[in-house]
Amino acid sequence: MGSGNTWWAGPSGKTEGREALLRMMRRGGEHAEPALVVCRWCGADEFEVVARECFCVGCCLPLGVPNGWEDGFPGQFPWRLEPTAAPLPPATPGPRIRREEVCWCPGGHGVFETAVAYALEDGRVRGLTVGLRCPEDGTMHLYIDDARVVPVPS
Repeated sequence: MGSGNTWWAGPSGKTEGREALLRMMRRGGEHAEPALVVCRWCGADEFEVVARECFCVGCCLPLGVPNGWEDGFPGQFPWRLEPTAAPLPPATPGPRIRREEVCWCPGGHGVFETAVAYALEDGRVRGLTVGLRCPEDGTMHLYIDDARVVPVPS
């Protein structure tokens, strides 16, 4: 997963935890400003994370992390992710989800507050980082670490 399977202890309070998540995301983000994710359809701020994608717990819609889905990233292009220094989380093609593709914190929780940071070039997303924070115990994880965004023909 992103930075391996490394998780960090973080504050358990909601406000302090979210601030810590954004600080973690800024650690290498000279070109990108991180933001907390809120579902644009239902307003939920927690997500299940499976096979490089984040699904809203309120309405189950995906964010579009692995493919630049138009509703998740308006005005962008379809894309695929390529790893840079850190490997990408596992994801197999097809509808079946394998156990290792589901993200769980060390405490066994599977719902996360999520932050994204994207590097922009000419107004287009060129790099993507996704950070997770477990609202139950405060642990944090850099799920996708500065993946390269490569346009694909639509």
